[in-house]
Amino acid sequence: MDLTNKADNLKTTESVTGEVCRPDGSKSLIEDLIIHEHFMEIIINGLTAFRLSCTAEHLPELVLGRLYTEGLIDGVHDVERIFICGKGNLAEVTLAREFNAKAYDGTEPTCCTGNVQLLQNGLEKDLKKLPEVTPAPAQIFELAEYFKNDSVLHKTTSGTHSCYISLPGKSSGREIAGFEDISRHNALDKAVGHMLLCEASPKDCILYTTGRVPLDMVQKVIRAGIPVLISKSVPTDAAFETAKEYGLALICKAWPDSYVI
Repeated sequence: MDLTNKADNLKTTESVTGEVCRPDGSKSLIEDLIIHEHFMEIIINGLTAFRLSCTAEHLPELVLGRLYTEGLIDGVHDVERIFICGKGNLAEVTLAREFNAKAYDGTEPTCCTGNVQLLQNGLEKDLKKLPEVTPAPAQIFELAEYFKNDSVLHKTTSGTHSCYISLPGKSSGREIAGFEDISRHNALDKAVGHMLLCEASPKDCILYTTGRVPLDMVQKVIRAGIPVLISKSVPTDAAFETAKEYGLALICKAWPDSYVI
């Protein structure tokens, strides 16, 4: 795959002046940081596929992960070229397979259950049963602790979701990579894109998300072939039933001191 990323050091936050108001009626001015909402259009084989609202970092991972969790590719080998322009608002993708753009139109919401489009088009992969994997408690607590110490943008803005992926290290042990975005779906796609760029096997990976877990998030993880999803939040009933059906190990309310299987 030929990957060219011209976008570098794009803006992720914006400085604004705010007024703090207190119950006793007192007020004071503050300088605050808020998340910069970035917009990117993804062109596949010359046709518009997605218009994403995102946080402007790790854009190659976002593009590659989105292609994979949407079922448009089976791996990096299906992608001939990804080019991201200097402003980061256009990504041109060349696939080694046909692409039907009719199923993809409009701008996706930033963060809601309807974000992902895979339920609405005919291009999605069939969901497949995952291998049974039981992560060691130490791996779960390590990811929960990593989130507590690593979410840089969230600590400064309180405006992002995070997704962490634990994957086999180059020597021994495991490595953890973290990604933030205004959308929990995008953060997950960035983590999956990182997995693909590292050429890691999905069955050996574990995902940790800070967001709640609705049906479409579970479907993304199953479609990516990753057998374990951990969240500090909670699942919906539909997400729970789908995880159960396809063998996804779903671990929620995961904090440094406890979790629920």
